[in-house]
Amino acid sequence: MSTFIFDKQQMVANIDKLYKAFESKRLDFNIYYSVKTNNAKQVLVTISQKCSYEIVSAYEWELVKPFKPMSIVLNGPSKSKDLIQDILDSGVKTLYFNADNDTDFEILQPYKDKLGKKIKLGIRVYFNKEGVWNRFGFDIDSEKLKQYLSLYGKVLSGFHFHFSTNNFKLANYETILSKIGTLIEQLNLNLEYIDIGGGLPGANEYMYQPLIYEKLPELVANSTAKNLSIFSEVGRYVVANAFNLETQVVSIKQVADHEYDIAVDTNILHFPCYWEKKFSIDYQPEGESREKIPTTVNIFGNSCMQVDKIAPNYLIPVQPIVGDKVVIENIGAYSLSQASNFISKIPAVREKI
Repeated sequence: MSTFIFDKQQMVANIDKLYKAFESKRLDFNIYYSVKTNNAKQVLVTISQKCSYEIVSAYEWELVKPFKPMSIVLNGPSKSKDLIQDILDSGVKTLYFNADNDTDFEILQPYKDKLGKKIKLGIRVYFNKEGVWNRFGFDIDSEKLKQYLSLYGKVLSGFHFHFSTNNFKLANYETILSKIGTLIEQLNLNLEYIDIGGGLPGANEYMYQPLIYEKLPELVANSTAKNLSIFSEVGRYVVANAFNLETQVVSIKQVADHEYDIAVDTNILHFPCYWEKKFSIDYQPEGESREKIPTTVNIFGNSCMQVDKIAPNYLIPVQPIVGDKVVIENIGAYSLSQASNFISKIPAVREKI
């Protein structure tokens, strides 16, 4: 059966490299891993040893609660008084509560005496620009935000922002940090943190590495945020290249000379990040004594869907046989969390030896 292979060493290396990049700029930097990205137990255990968690639901809280985190970031539209109380009762010393709608402020009313103490209030903001998410939070230039700042400015601990998945543009960071700096100065806000959210590309997306490790940390260090704690809710960056999916060829059909359609024992609903086309393929022929014949294969999943074509026109050094291994690489982000049992079960997770 197909199996997700978790590379703990790779994930730890990703985390350490990001810490080093920001700490080299003398920034107080903290990672709050985005649990929604990949909630495999092996991942959550590793996070408990390295940093902490960002959650968006009671379901995710139940997943991380056994690890007894000392601090946690709570985001999303489904916060509740019961969830807040359970987090506080668990022994969490600091709950970072990022409000992004009117109901969030209503939920906080019974906890006013804890704001600035055990509960650190942040407000999620965005600026109006094409491609920047505006579903959550408040327009940073709006009267609505000014109203909340006038009501909560004295107990406000931070600002939170998140541009959008795969929207990693340094100019966006420069703009939002400048606007936050203006608010801090104009309203004399005494903040503790800036939560820069997620949105970082995968650690293996090499074209972005100068931005991730050099330019973004330098930009933050030169902004008003330099004297604040900096949070990053990375998910994709941490796990994208820390998971592969090992599969086997289960059926073969010859369609032309030296061309075959083959099916493996998984399908695209087992790794929904398929649609982003950021994975790669490693074909590993079974056995060593087979004749070398360059062959083209079209790799399909095992489902009944016409669209379940994992990799067309893939060149391999031998003719395929049932049992050959096909490794689908770099599928750690949003695969397990969005995968579904379809035709066959969601693959189990095994740690790389």
